[in-house]
Amino acid sequence: MSRPIQAGAGAAFALLSALLSALLAAGCAGDDAGRAARVFDPDSVPEAFARSTAALMWPGATRAWQVTPEGDLYAGEWQVSFLPASGPAGADATAPAIDAGSPQTIAFEERWLPVAHWRRVSGDVRWDFEAVALPGPAASDTGLVASVRVTATNTGTVPRRASLTAHLGPPRAPVFVAFDAPEPPRAALRWSAAVSPGTVAGWIAERGRPAPSGPDAAWNWTMAPGSTRSLRLVLPAYAATARALSAWARAPHDQRAAEARGFWRREAGRGARFRLGDPEVEAALDAARITLLALRERRGQAWVPIGNPFQYRDVWLRDGARAIRALAVLGYTEEARGCCAGFEGLQWPQGAFLSQRGQLDGTGQALWAFEQALLRPAPDDSVARFAAAAERAWRWIEWQRGLGRQAGWEFGTLLPYGDPRDAELVRAQLVGNDAWTLAGYRATARLLAAAGRGADAEAVERSRAEYLGDFMRALDSAPARGGVGSHDIPPSWQGIGRDWGNLAVVQPCGVLPSDDPRAARLASRVWNAAGGAGLASYGPTDTAQSYVGADLGTWALLAGERAAADSVLEALLHWRTASGGGAELFSRASRDFGANLPPHGTSAAALASLLRDALLFDEGDTLRLTLGARERWWNGSRVERAPTRWGLLDLAFRRDGDTAEWRWSGVPVWAELTLPPGRRLAAPPPAPLRQGRTAAAVLAPPGTRRAEVKLAAEAR
Repeated sequence: MSRPIQAGAGAAFALLSALLSALLAAGCAGDDAGRAARVFDPDSVPEAFARSTAALMWPGATRAWQVTPEGDLYAGEWQVSFLPASGPAGADATAPAIDAGSPQTIAFEERWLPVAHWRRVSGDVRWDFEAVALPGPAASDTGLVASVRVTATNTGTVPRRASLTAHLGPPRAPVFVAFDAPEPPRAALRWSAAVSPGTVAGWIAERGRPAPSGPDAAWNWTMAPGSTRSLRLVLPAYAATARALSAWARAPHDQRAAEARGFWRREAGRGARFRLGDPEVEAALDAARITLLALRERRGQAWVPIGNPFQYRDVWLRDGARAIRALAVLGYTEEARGCCAGFEGLQWPQGAFLSQRGQLDGTGQALWAFEQALLRPAPDDSVARFAAAAERAWRWIEWQRGLGRQAGWEFGTLLPYGDPRDAELVRAQLVGNDAWTLAGYRATARLLAAAGRGADAEAVERSRAEYLGDFMRALDSAPARGGVGSHDIPPSWQGIGRDWGNLAVVQPCGVLPSDDPRAARLASRVWNAAGGAGLASYGPTDTAQSYVGADLGTWALLAGERAAADSVLEALLHWRTASGGGAELFSRASRDFGANLPPHGTSAAALASLLRDALLFDEGDTLRLTLGARERWWNGSRVERAPTRWGLLDLAFRRDGDTAEWRWSGVPVWAELTLPPGRRLAAPPPAPLRQGRTAAAVLAPPGTRRAEVKLAAEAR
């Protein structure tokens, strides 16, 4: 049962008490609020994990609010704990109250729109929570203010007592701590006076300043059957003055919620649009957009991608490069290029790019990210600057290779030993380091060519051919050495370590062709260990990794293994929270992510990239369309304003009975069109179309804008 507001002395508390009395009398019969809360049932939204949680975040904000599995709010330094309870009214009012349990589900509207809802129940009283977070009262503030509406509804047939205590204080066992939190805390946690009828502000006061109230605030009601009572709380992520916070809180909750909805709908709508007639997939893609856009922070004037709104508020080249690529192909060109500028600060004077010690794949990943963002849909004005940075990185790698060549030892021309202190759990020469570096060489040549430095681009291409020869000779000798992956693609040249960077050798690194049998054997080994195609395991079979195996999904698309590719996409779609986010690591059996909180930026990037590649793949010299388009999407789908290497592209495709039709923006290269699943050509394709690489594809010459073919069912 909840506690009343603790008695205190002084005029400040007297003012608070009087204002709260006015709140109870005038602001708690919120019929509109009750109606709004009843409209959205969070428990009807799918939740893949055993514990539900959500993140209220914003681009550039340096802290986010976590809605915890217990239904509280936590910002990394302090927590707002809600203690709802209910009990009998009238003659039985002295009977013990029933405390509300934890919510079943914490859900976003439409499973992507960042308006959080959760529901708790104490006996006959249902407690509905709705929360949004927006920038703070100061224009230059990077902190968020949460607006929370709590609505109590008596669902029973007799009157009930209902009480709610909100406790403001440090968490008992924090899963994460804000990276900028002081030690010891500099703030006194207090409730401010009521701002207006129906609104109370949580004042995080600087220590040493007088605070109007203690850390607890409580409300008590006697509720008739079917009646509702509501209140609104305003909570800053950082210390705020009562005056500034009160000014922000004067806008009612409905207005703040409408502002949040409007902002995120505009953000989701201004990128490339995927209209697939598949609400689940479209919502998942929008959730990925929101995660990628929100997980960006400023470093001076530049933007950088971060890994997570909670425990991973840092920059990793491994993760950030994939986030940049996903932003680029989803049509957020300015954001992707802004994060490239943030990567410039990670280049060392010698030329290498490093974000964490020992992660030698970072140089190739940075160069790959530059090329992915700066050349779609057309070269950026800054391409010359990034080409120069890429050239410095290339020269550093060539210097490293030269030292190894002089030494004459085995694998000397490949990148040296390193301990990334990360997923590989080994000190060795990692295959992924060389694969990503080769991707960086290809990216450097493309950047130099776009900058008008053709001769330098050719020099890089020649060195890449030599490097690729060294890579292939080392790979050919792997069976003789034994070790992990000796007959496919090993994690390290020494045959030790866990699979990680080697899973990217075909895609996105482009080192081996998709039809290389070693790629198929690698996929088979990884998926067999996980119990089948889908997400890869990391370490124990039961531990799933959300994004490291997604590269195998793109390989499967290119290799014509459509069912395997679709299983990867299906797994990424399934393993999401009710707020749309994916976790990095979790147990398949317990469905728990432990302390590794969702949403994870790289998981979002993997889903977005795989879905986009299933419809538009432009990494080679051929535009490949509908590689992995699902049967449902063939009812009639459109992709609009999608950035490609040949400009912005629109695509429409449909199957009508035994006819498949594509319409797309003309490009100056051949386009390969993959037929609907389970279909083959009923007759040779009409001119100017040609048979594709497989029986399930046709080729259209450069400049073609429409194609139509007759279909027949594939033989079982």
